[in-house]
Amino acid sequence: MKISTVKIKPEEFKKWNESMLDKYDPDSFHHHYNPLVRYIERKRVKAIFKLIDIRSRDRVIEVGCGAGNVIERAPCGILFGMDLSETILNKAKKRMNNEAFLLQGDVQNLPYRDLIFERVICSEVLEHILDPSAALKEIARVLKNQGIAVVSFPNEALINCIKTLLIRLGIFKWLFQEKGDYQAMPEKMEDEWHLHALSLREWLDLFGKLFRVCRMKRIPFWFLPLRYVISIEKLE
Repeated sequence: MKISTVKIKPEEFKKWNESMLDKYDPDSFHHHYNPLVRYIERKRVKAIFKLIDIRSRDRVIEVGCGAGNVIERAPCGILFGMDLSETILNKAKKRMNNEAFLLQGDVQNLPYRDLIFERVICSEVLEHILDPSAALKEIARVLKNQGIAVVSFPNEALINCIKTLLIRLGIFKWLFQEKGDYQAMPEKMEDEWHLHALSLREWLDLFGKLFRVCRMKRIPFWFLPLRYVISIEKLE
């Protein structure tokens, strides 16, 4: 397990989270000038909805919904979104235009009753929060029996290797930052924004304490897994 160099006190987390969202706006990743970035994001979102298999009357929540770039793509269902950041949640409200019930809240302490959702999405969130185990317990609590959750997270080791190579070749900034919306990005995201940099095996072991892992997609390709998208079902 890689240990993040970032140390955030619980009482400082919300303010720190806002500062990171201001610097690395997730919304701009979906609309990045680099077509490769947009392609990977589209593949990730497509994989999420393929694995989650939403039915028309399902209650579906995206925890850590950000600006609503994922939940807006839901093909059907009764849609909910929740995020800790009021600023980015306002972006989601403008994007969704009352097509989802949006609420400010903490994924580690979800403001919903037990067993209320048939489907839960948690995409690129767990690596950013203080306690992924607490978030997974909350997801299990609000997820109905036989419900499905889908989580996605980055392959930190592979991303860091590719990023290091591009930096050494002198083309990383040209490819990803020169015209982007980001300020200077660290070579490793666990040095600034990612509080956890677990391997696939470590994430799967963490999921296995509460869920059964059902299916997995490697994004963008099985031989180049920059992101993992995984469907899980609650253990009986």
